[in-house]
Amino acid sequence: MKVLLLSSPVVQPDFDRIARIPSLGLPSIAAHIDDICTVHVADLHSLSQPRDYVTKLAPSYDLVGLTCMSFQYQEALDLGRIARRAGAKVVLGGYHPTLYAEEIGESASARHIEFIVRGEGEATFRELVLALQGEMAFEDVLGLSFRKGDSMVHNPPRPLLKVSEIKPPNRDARLITDGFKSFGVPIDSVETSRGCTQGCKFCSINEMYGRSFRRFPLDRVIADIKDAEAHGAGSIFFPDDNITLDVRRLEKLCEAIIDADLTHLRYKTQASAKGIGSSRRLVDKMGDAGFDGVFLGVESVNKKNLEFLGKGSMSDDADKAVEYLNDNNIIVSTGLIGGNPDDDADDMWENFRLARRLKVDFPIFYINTPYPKTINREELQKMGLVTSNDFNLYDGMHANLRTKHLSAEEVQYITWEMNARYYDLDWMRFNKVKRIYPGWFALEMLRIAPGYAGRKLALRLGIRRPGDYFREDLAKGELCKGVV
Repeated sequence: MKVLLLSSPVVQPDFDRIARIPSLGLPSIAAHIDDICTVHVADLHSLSQPRDYVTKLAPSYDLVGLTCMSFQYQEALDLGRIARRAGAKVVLGGYHPTLYAEEIGESASARHIEFIVRGEGEATFRELVLALQGEMAFEDVLGLSFRKGDSMVHNPPRPLLKVSEIKPPNRDARLITDGFKSFGVPIDSVETSRGCTQGCKFCSINEMYGRSFRRFPLDRVIADIKDAEAHGAGSIFFPDDNITLDVRRLEKLCEAIIDADLTHLRYKTQASAKGIGSSRRLVDKMGDAGFDGVFLGVESVNKKNLEFLGKGSMSDDADKAVEYLNDNNIIVSTGLIGGNPDDDADDMWENFRLARRLKVDFPIFYINTPYPKTINREELQKMGLVTSNDFNLYDGMHANLRTKHLSAEEVQYITWEMNARYYDLDWMRFNKVKRIYPGWFALEMLRIAPGYAGRKLALRLGIRRPGDYFREDLAKGELCKGVV
């Protein structure tokens, strides 16, 4: 039996230019089935013609698996149709299929999807392959949804795996190995933990794992870093759901990296402002270990918004976190969420002022998004604020809601304008990227400078208006940068 696992080609263009990271989940699944079948992984977001690639490849495989988030779901369906026409069986997995399994099962547009692997995929996918080989019944595979006649049967969920049961990823299964870089340096992912015990209302993680936090042994993590480097990585991204839930453990990870002489690699992670801001010693050790980039979940400066989002109080966590990171020459990116129920224009611009005051290198001005099955969606729907159910636009950058004071278009425009105004000459002076990655920064400035200069000139001459560029960027999906 031959299995092909595909990541989605749909990405947010601005993020992709800064960091194009290969899938980690698919090589992890590959490691759990490579002894019972032939398995390959293809990260489609590195290709210019992904559908042509799948059309050519699919006839050679018996089972094609696709993973997707909400904004990637429609493309997964389209790729699934290509695989089905080629004679392969099709299975979906990932956040959106897990949360939306019942709706997918009832949808006429998803009739060619024969299986859904819900939640954590490694053990369920292995048993699916065994069932397809006639070694067990589909009904006995926990966490599996499967077609039976005209309907889809949803088996009971699978309990979370013990970390001792999860094998290291099989990176040799990858068919596409070029084109994955962050700031020009080849990058790969290594997980150190799974899950989060926080209760953020907008997040889907609790629906995948419940409120849990499982830690991989640090010797396994170090071995996986070495494997990623052996496969060409010069930079490592830790995609943990909340790596700073255990601050002391992250310190120990830094110490383990130093002891293993792996500080020549460049490490990046996502973290909470509370966790980073809780310990200068932690951030100093991160700097010593080779960390040079952290994405901080700040969410909002507004206390009422933080309460609505289930984030508690921010106090001065963001200030301290950014201060500690800046002191260690670590690039700071922040997630800031606007478009909350009580937001007016000034409330949204509060996030801009916070980012500018802290001199954040890459603020990401997200728009509150009513992701399926989250508490956030339920509350926003009850308020009558959800304006779109087009999942193609559920990427955090498009406005799918209004507030009590702003229309969806006004929320979208303000968010675009904040991005457009942030990256100015002042940003050119204070950002750390130009010092840490001068080559990448110079090439990126050469790429975007002509367009920026042209926009400025057209605006000054009155040939174009800001709204023209807003609609142009909206059509292209490039919403993180601009010029007004």
